[in-house]
Amino acid sequence: MTSNRRRITGKLELGPRGYAIVTEAGDHWVLVGCEPDGDMIGNQVTAEGESHGLDRLRTDWIGTASA
Repeated sequence: MTSNRRRITGKLELGPRGYAIVTEAGDHWVLVGCEPDGDMIGNQVTAEGESHGLDRLRTDWIGTASA
């Protein structure tokens, strides 16, 4: 496991740069390498992958966040 590994939870949005997760703290993480189900937009999700740059997450998986 590398130090660039991240697990991000927040609201899934579709913006001009593609899919992104907005955390409760207001951070935006642009998701790279994923095509989530359109029904997930607007819902709380969790994604895991490697961070690249300041706001990109090269996503290994994405799913509905557990309550």
